[in-house]
Amino acid sequence: MPLIILCGIPSSGKSTRARELQKFFQEEKKCTVYVVSENESCRSHRFCKNELFGDSQKEKIIRSALKSEVGRLQNNTDVVILDAGNYIKGYRYELYCQAKGSRVSQCTILCNLPIEQAREYNRNRPVIEEVLPESSERSDNSEVQYTEAIFDALCQRFEEPQGQNRWDAPLFVTLPDQEIDLDGIYSALFENKLPTPNQSTQNAPVCPANYLYELDQITRGIVMNIVGARKFNSGPITISHKGSDQIIVNIPPEIGVAQLRRVRQLFINYVKLQVTPTNLNSVPQLFVSYLNSNYNVT
Repeated sequence: MPLIILCGIPSSGKSTRARELQKFFQEEKKCTVYVVSENESCRSHRFCKNELFGDSQKEKIIRSALKSEVGRLQNNTDVVILDAGNYIKGYRYELYCQAKGSRVSQCTILCNLPIEQAREYNRNRPVIEEVLPESSERSDNSEVQYTEAIFDALCQRFEEPQGQNRWDAPLFVTLPDQEIDLDGIYSALFENKLPTPNQSTQNAPVCPANYLYELDQITRGIVMNIVGARKFNSGPITISHKGSDQIIVNIPPEIGVAQLRRVRQLFINYVKLQVTPTNLNSVPQLFVSYLNSNYNVT
């Protein structure tokens, strides 16, 4: 159920913390735990570490892959740990919206290591020149050094999480040589009330087969009826659609085909956003009412 988002500058101990969290939830809380790793995703996409962070397009590919994997694994019982830099606050907000829409709790953990100490850890990594393995077996690039230029660039770009931001909360900060607050994290994830989904984070409703096609045909037919009747009548128009009750269209005579099509598309978009699909039998009356109200005529 919960999502744990790790973040921090390069070489700040994120993967180490991910292993601590995985062990705690598996051994003490008996949870199934999935670790979604940026290091492994980089290798699976056949990107070298420094090549990845030096190319914004490749970074976007990896971020998208990580987000998709997190969304696929989220459910009502398992713990998902996202082990990545997550240095962009907008990206963390996207993860928050995804979790909220799925009714999944989450927290953020900042690995707050001083830059010079992280730089020293990076220099002690054993691999300087990365060579991608020929084997397709699962691997990661944890032992590969960041170049000084990439390390500095990632530190400069890092947007530190803030506890007052709803997408970063609850925020736990881990310091060097300090034990992580495992019980506090468990409490925040499993004992707090979940955020209420809103329209921006709701999953799109599932419509019956051919629903959108029928919706399109009904509204298109009404527009054609209005256009045809307008040739002979500049006042209110009475129409019906496939045996429905007669409906009065009362819009200004100067409203042309292009404007009717625009309002029709707005109406279709509105119907798509409804949690429960609108009954098709009521669509003609609703569409005409939408037309009339759109032009301030009742």
